[in-house]
Amino acid sequence: MEKLTIKTPSDVLSFIGHTLGFWPQESLVCITMKDNSIGATLRIDLPYQPGQELSYAQTVAHYLTSDATATSILFAVYTSETSQPGQARPQAGTIAALTGVLAEQGITIRDGLIVGDETFSPYDGEPGTNLALPVSSTETS
Repeated sequence: MEKLTIKTPSDVLSFIGHTLGFWPQESLVCITMKDNSIGATLRIDLPYQPGQELSYAQTVAHYLTSDATATSILFAVYTSETSQPGQARPQAGTIAALTGVLAEQGITIRDGLIVGDETFSPYDGEPGTNLALPVSSTETS
């Protein structure tokens, strides 16, 4: 079997689309990892109501810890919601809750992406910076 190599954020998003068989919308996608090996892929709808962040994070963590070998995850938040410089990223409360719940399980968040309708960028990057890449760049990855 040929080894799959994922090096760039475009590669991660291409892998997600290929693995799921569709491009997610208003979703959180998590990929479990151990060292540099990929494990399970989870896609779940984003929470719709404020105040659900902790229970949502606990549910996501429950699913992710089914991969008993996982030590870290990659995540991508797919949303049409946007943020401006100086504002919190979409789903910031959800990601903060997930970070805490996973840490209690000994799992770290290795990296994250935010994927909009036209562009994607690092989740922890400043909105509106030149770090955003066109979603179309995933087509050649």
